[in-house]
Amino acid sequence: MSNKIFRKQKNRNLLLNYFKPSIYVKDVNKINLESLKKHGIKVFICDLDNTLAPFYRRIPNADNFQLIRKVEELGMKFVLLSNNARKRVERFAQKAEIKYFYWNAKKPLLKYFKVISKQFNVQPNEMIMVGDQLITDILFANRAHIESILVVPVTGVDESSRLIRMLDNLVYKRLEQKNILHKGFFDEGEYGVDYDIL
Repeated sequence: MSNKIFRKQKNRNLLLNYFKPSIYVKDVNKINLESLKKHGIKVFICDLDNTLAPFYRRIPNADNFQLIRKVEELGMKFVLLSNNARKRVERFAQKAEIKYFYWNAKKPLLKYFKVISKQFNVQPNEMIMVGDQLITDILFANRAHIESILVVPVTGVDESSRLIRMLDNLVYKRLEQKNILHKGFFDEGEYGVDYDIL
């Protein structure tokens, strides 16, 4: 194998690491919040559609309230960060009593990483991003050098995100081929066991 080809393959593998989550769990309710707190996480950034709730659900359910309250009880800030429109995000956030929320975030661009860092005066190692998409949420986190949690989408794909989901699936396949990430092989274990996130 020539050096040129080897370098190309190496660069592709390094690029794939930008889509690798720190933690992979089935859903947001499986996240070990105590472990995050123990590891120094101060800001819990969460995607909305298909992460916290299905894209068609306008109001939070009991599990959403429980997650948000527990994050806050542990002394972490809960921040809703969505690429969706203001009306959708604002309505859900107000119903869920989420104080900090941002819409039209354009993840994986880093504008709101900078905004959130400054607002809460935190370093990258004190933040974590939770989402269901590799090419928006996880890439956002890795570009910002913060930890990330990938969850399985809670429902099917709406028409507006079909292309993104197709691209996401292509990245998944490449990650599986390189033995970096496999669908359905979660990092859960027993509750109370620390995640190796830092």
